[in-house]
Amino acid sequence: MKKFDLHNDPKIETGFKIPEHYFENLEDRIMNQLPEQDVKVISLWQRKSVWISGMAAVLVVSFGTWFYFNQQSTELSVSSQEYLAYSNDITTEEIAYHLTDEDITTIEKELGLYDTESETYVNEYLN
Repeated sequence: MKKFDLHNDPKIETGFKIPEHYFENLEDRIMNQLPEQDVKVISLWQRKSVWISGMAAVLVVSFGTWFYFNQQSTELSVSSQEYLAYSNDITTEEIAYHLTDEDITTIEKELGLYDTESETYVNEYLN
């Protein structure tokens, strides 16, 4: 393979030539060929409404998450404090003594102790 010496070898002509003064008025010729377009006007109020609605959405989400986590933490802290305060000193008889009838019915509803299936099972077992 023949070695190339770029500094000493004669240059090869490409065969392409640029007409004289081609770049001087190129921009004017291109702009004349483009069709006229109407400029789209966007009012500032439309942009403001997008920003306002975006900020409102962020505020709603942030307050919602803050309220959700704050509510969970207060419920957990109250129950843990009550548990620590009474875990060693109180017995089940003392708990039953302090419960009202409304508390007992609420507990029964939450636990589902008196379902119709449970009542029929107990009645059949006792008979």
